[in-house]
Amino acid sequence: MDTMTIIWIIVAIVVVLAVIALLVVASRKRNERRHQEADSIRARAQEQTSVVEKREAIAEETAADARRAQAEAEAKAAEAKRLQVDAQTHQNTATTSRDDLKHEWQRADKLDPDVKTTDTPPNDARATDARTTGTGPTNARATDARTTGAGPANGRPNGTDSTNTHGAHAKPTDTSST
Repeated sequence: MDTMTIIWIIVAIVVVLAVIALLVVASRKRNERRHQEADSIRARAQEQTSVVEKREAIAEETAADARRAQAEAEAKAAEAKRLQVDAQTHQNTATTSRDDLKHEWQRADKLDPDVKTTDTPPNDARATDARTTGTGPTNARATDARTTGAGPANGRPNGTDSTNTHGAHAKPTDTSST
């Protein structure tokens, strides 16, 4: 082999080694850039993770509020239903008491010789009663508080009247001062 060939072989080997070195350096830079880009993506993902966790916490809190509000609404609906049943029961009791009281008034009016009544349906007995028409006797029994709005509600003399007008079964109230 002559020297020229050896020089060309050495030059070729140096060029090949230089190309290999350049490829290695380029590969390392590319890997370094990829590592940096991956680190950047991880940092952004970490930031987004905290944002997503906050959103999840807000969603869970809102869901809990919704469940709590639903439970309150159901409790209020149950309470409203119970109150409606109670109101209906009280209304029925009041109606029965009113009917009983009306029958007692009618019975008392039938027994009282000073009260003149006509034969009208029981639901309108007060409309033709002498106390409401302004005709007939003007004694305390005929012009009691039921029709005139004055005097004791039970037609008794003032010393024994009851100011409690809550129904037929109400107890007299104590008006004495202590």
